[in-house]
Amino acid sequence: MNKKNLIVFEINEFDYKFFIYGSKKYKFPQIKNFFKLKKKNTITKDNKEGLNLDPWVQWVSAHTGKDSNKHKVLRIGQVLDKDIRQVWEKLPNKKRVSVWGLFNSILRKKNNIDLFYPDPWSFTQKAYPENLNSFLALPRYYAKNYPNFNLSDILNCSLKLLNKVLFSGIIFFIIKNIISLTSIFFRSGLSSFNIYFLFDLFSLILLREQLNKNRSDLVIIGLNSFAHYQHNYWNEKKYEKIYFWYLNQMIIEMNKISQNYNSKIVFNGFSQKKVKVNYYPRIIDQKKFFKDLKINYIRHEINMTYGGTIYFKSLNDKYKAIKILKQIGYNNKRLFDVSDFNNEKKIFYSINFVFINKKNFKEINKLPKKNIVNDKFIFKKIIKNIKLNQSTSRHLQNGLIFFSSEIKLKKTYFIRNYFYNQKLYNLILDYFKN
Repeated sequence: MNKKNLIVFEINEFDYKFFIYGSKKYKFPQIKNFFKLKKKNTITKDNKEGLNLDPWVQWVSAHTGKDSNKHKVLRIGQVLDKDIRQVWEKLPNKKRVSVWGLFNSILRKKNNIDLFYPDPWSFTQKAYPENLNSFLALPRYYAKNYPNFNLSDILNCSLKLLNKVLFSGIIFFIIKNIISLTSIFFRSGLSSFNIYFLFDLFSLILLREQLNKNRSDLVIIGLNSFAHYQHNYWNEKKYEKIYFWYLNQMIIEMNKISQNYNSKIVFNGFSQKKVKVNYYPRIIDQKKFFKDLKINYIRHEINMTYGGTIYFKSLNDKYKAIKILKQIGYNNKRLFDVSDFNNEKKIFYSINFVFINKKNFKEINKLPKKNIVNDKFIFKKIIKNIKLNQSTSRHLQNGLIFFSSEIKLKKTYFIRNYFYNQKLYNLILDYFKN
């Protein structure tokens, strides 16, 4: 009897209909063929984007089997409670595991771990084996500092990445596809979606080579670049073919990886709906921004969109920062929403959508230089360090899970005929029990 092994592709928030549309329009049949599996609709009970209907929440539920109100991870990069186990930690030690790019995943013990590659926003997590950190350095720096980069830091991280590129199959991929890649960069330059697509694609090539050396029983792979594009560029028809070119290349890599596995799951966690363009605010230069506010802190971790976590040396510094941030406003509306972590020396902040939008942003920027807030803070100086990014989608509670025919789904995995997101945890454990 063949040894059971399973590969799980977590392609965050992808829109299946959009995938199939592109497969037909741009004649990439491998995209459609990749999804020739059994299929079920999925659901999550969480329903508020910006609070719990977000990937860094939903994927933790899928990996722990717990609702968000139980695992309490609501922020990107937030560390899971030490008493809550992730699905790969529940497998017997004889089952070898590779965890690659999963939101808010953490490495505790290395007993059964072959590979661990954290998502770039989990700033405290290191890759395993150690040599993978040279590949992680640039994606992590990009995620942490976008859109304000230091040239010397970028070069340093790029040199680390280059070492992996030159001594792996990535360099052969680049040579083989140099004409297509040159055309893509000519059309889209260093757009964030282009960079994130490359990070995901290169990471798949690297993973394939690693698994060829040491094949794990369970491999879980997280990809976020398609969700990023849909959130920010879905209305840009001029970039659409680039999206599907990258998707086709990644599916080629995923097919190569899948060849050595008996069973396959493809899951989007939940999905997105295309909407009319709206805008969300983002700080350009975080260091300058908080320096202008005279906030004393030791570390700042930005999230994907319009907020972040600030760490302090003392509780006194934290409470002063909360007071400052809550004072700033315009027309009786606060600029910041602030969440305190009780006795911990950190806070989470986000820029209030009600406060800044496309309509009033120009009005705010026209305020006279003398305009101040509470007779203390130069408001115009702060606002000039905020930019508006466009948003082209919103999150949905529903998604899709695809699975190979030998995988059996139990009735207990479902709510009202929908596969319940967090039951991915049970599905994986049950697969290896049977």
